[in-house]
Amino acid sequence: RMTVLKRELIKNNQRINWIPEFLKEGRFGEWLKEIKDWNLSRERYWGTPLPIWACTQIGKSQNCENIKVIGSIRELEKLSGKKIKELHRPFIDKITFKCEKCGGKMKRVPEVIDCWFDSGAMPFAQWHYPFENREKIKKGIAFPSDFICEGIDQTRGWFYTLLAISTALGLGSPYKNVISHGIVLDAEGRKMSKSKGNVIFPSEVVDKFGADCARLYFY
Repeated sequence: RMTVLKRELIKNNQRINWIPEFLKEGRFGEWLKEIKDWNLSRERYWGTPLPIWACTQIGKSQNCENIKVIGSIRELEKLSGKKIKELHRPFIDKITFKCEKCGGKMKRVPEVIDCWFDSGAMPFAQWHYPFENREKIKKGIAFPSDFICEGIDQTRGWFYTLLAISTALGLGSPYKNVISHGIVLDAEGRKMSKSKGNVIFPSEVVDKFGADCARLYFY
């Protein structure tokens, strides 16, 4: 429910130095003002499995419908009585445990988490937070980043998901400075896209004309 965090998201954005500056209140700022709730689940096979287990018990009159969100490997090991060595599919899908509500079987739901959640969790995941390095994060030793750099399209992607997760955790802005560069266009001024067929592959340019030509093109 990102709409609940709208004020905090806008407040945390004010602490960030944006280059170019107009993105702060413009493309990124407007995105935060019109913030939408985030559907975390994806119907994919590969990806980080959604850590939700649901009861499979179906009764004559009604279904159990009990669900449990797992917060750690240790918690899942305690519930299942099994040693967890692999968190990805298909291994994690084999882990089941007894439903505390009806005694039925709890089985993981099939969905995975949106991969942008993984990207947004980078500042914390690299330190295995909150299971380790809490003090480093709290004291600002390992967080926030001095700067990050990516394309302008990441105002709807990585720039946002980093801020979204950090704000949801109550840790403020995840980066002090953000440098956003533009997108390489074709001869007609359109964004290069494989679907449009207007992509120029750098490797082909380098092989035919040399690296300096490719550098000059980007410049």
